[in-house]
Order: sequence, then C-alpha cells, then structure tokens
Amino acid sequence: MDGRCLHGWAIRQKLESDVMVETSLIDMYAKCNRFDLSFQVFKRTSKRKTVPWNAILAGCIHNRLGNEAIKLFKEMLIEGMKPDGATLKSFLPAYAIHADLQQAMNMHSYLVRSGLLSNSEIATAVVDIYSKCGHLESAYKIFSGIPDKKKDIYLWSVIIAGFGAHGHGEIAVSLFKEMVRAGVKPNEVTFTSVLHACSHAGLVDEGLDLFKFMLINHQIIPADDHYTCIVDLLGRSGRLDEAYDIIRTMPYTPSHAVWGALLGACVIHENAELGEKAAKRLFELEPENTGNYVLMAKIYSAVGRWKDAENMRRIINDIGLRKAPAHSLIQSKMEAKLNQENPVIYVTRDQIEVLDIDT
Repeated sequence: MDGRCLHGWAIRQKLESDVMVETSLIDMYAKCNRFDLSFQVFKRTSKRKTVPWNAILAGCIHNRLGNEAIKLFKEMLIEGMKPDGATLKSFLPAYAIHADLQQAMNMHSYLVRSGLLSNSEIATAVVDIYSKCGHLESAYKIFSGIPDKKKDIYLWSVIIAGFGAHGHGEIAVSLFKEMVRAGVKPNEVTFTSVLHACSHAGLVDEGLDLFKFMLINHQIIPADDHYTCIVDLLGRSGRLDEAYDIIRTMPYTPSHAVWGALLGACVIHENAELGEKAAKRLFELEPENTGNYVLMAKIYSAVGRWKDAENMRRIINDIGLRKAPAHSLIQSKMEAKLNQENPVIYVTRDQIEVLDIDT
C-alpha cells in the first residue's frame, strides 16, 4: 500500500482527523519529497496542538525549505502556540540552511529570553547556525559558556566544523586536541570535519597524523569522506602521486568525490597525466557531469594541448551544456584565448562557471 492509498484508507475509516494520523501523514509526504501534499494535510489539522506544527517544520527542513519553516514558526507564535524542545530541534536548522545572520541573532535572543538555550541540543543547533553564518565569535562564545561536562561529541563536532569551514584550520585542530584531552571520543563526523579543516588550511602533516590517529587509536575504518579529505589534502600540497597511491589502496571502489578531489588537484598543479586517469574514472561514474570535462579542458589548455581541450569542449556541447554562441573564451590562469563558435568556459581553481558572451 503506497502513501496515497494509506491516506485514502484513513479518510474512509474517518481517522484523518486523529492527530497522530494527521502527523504521520504530514511526516510521510514530507519524507517522500511531496511537501505540497504534506502542507495540504497540515492546513486541515487542528492548530491547537504542537505535534502537527513540529511535523510540518521538520518537513520543511527535510525539503530544505528554510524560509517556509521560518514563516510557519512565526505563524505558530501568532496562533498562540508555545514551542517545545521538539519544535526547536525541528525548526532551528532553517537558519543554518540560509545562513541569515540577522534572523539567527533574533532567534538567539528569543531563546535566551525563553530560557531554552540551557538545553544542550538547542545550544548545539545555535552554535551550528552561527558557524554557518560565519559569525564564529558568537558561535565560540556560546560554546565556551556551556559547562565542560555538557559538551558532547555533537557540540564539539559542530564548533570544529565551523572553524574549519571558514579557513581557521589551526583553531579547528586545536579544538580537536582539546576535545580529546577532555575525554570526549571523536566519531567519524568529527574526523571528517578536522581533516577537511586541515585540507583547506594546508596543514598536511597535521592532517596525515590525524588520519593515522583515527586508524590506529580509534580503529575507525575510513569512509569515503575521509579518503576524499586526504586525497584533497595531499593533492592541494602538490603530492599528487601520494594522493593517487592512497586511492589505489582503498579497500573499496572510490567514489566520484574521491576522483574529483584528485582531478581538482591536477587542475591546480597542471598535471595532465594523473588528470586523465582521474577524469577517465569520473567520465565513467558521471558521464553527464560537464564539470569534469571543463576541468580537463582547463588542464589541457594550461599545458598547451589545444586539440585535446577542443575535444573536451565538443563533448560539452554534445551533452548540451550550451549552444555555441558567437564567441568563446577559455581563461587559463592569466592567459586568455578567444575562439569562435564555442561556449565560454571560465575556470578558476575553486569554481567552474560556464558563461555565454552575447554579441
């Protein structure tokens, strides 16, 4: 019996008005990515109970509808409903989705006035929100205000990830070491966060030491995310052969993310040989992902292999990324070449943009 059949059965049995049935239907449709149907059910529910509100807010977050969640939360307050802990756990990620600092600060003030910030899970969510908004000072202030005995692995992971994501690798590593000294055992997510921080801060030795620490001291089997971080770490620093050796020794088939990290490093260091090996795998795993062809075109252009670069552009056109405009530009570092009847491909180390020039 699929979801709609179950819904129809509930209507025939006159169970639709039961709050638990309503809540289950809201949750079911949202998790099936049919938020429109989820909201239709919600509109018919009693607005005097928090459970349906919690379900629809969680549904918004599941479908990454942050603005809708914020609007519904405000409507909930207008209706005179008092949010409980479950409401806030469901709803707070909305601010992290859009990284809206002003709204985050307003919510923070509300939580302080309501006395709800003492809940460790809610405090963790607020730290995460401020981190994603780039307001690390506020994130760390809340983190520091929580008693050490209440700082669990989730809170530590969030603050480490926050500093790492904004280029403060040294602080992220320092926090990781502080966490270990405090007797909190890191998990897979924590290691991913600190390895990512090392990668983006160029902390190669620290990253490799932490990878070994994860393997030897904690017997954590590296997941795809861990390998991606290590390949990126080695690749960014120019140790491409070591990065490739890591991939070849993986105990399972490397994902597109792992090969993508190697290809990205090959773009930075203009290594066509390894770039071709990574690209070959990516073309097999993601045949329709034009970004991989763009990166190979970037490498070929950088090393003067213009025919190969042109071939990559033909493939991009065949996939249908762009119809050929009047002019195109391939920019490689500080050099630019103007070509006729091809799409514009503008590639930097950290981003890919395909642009049309109108004439």
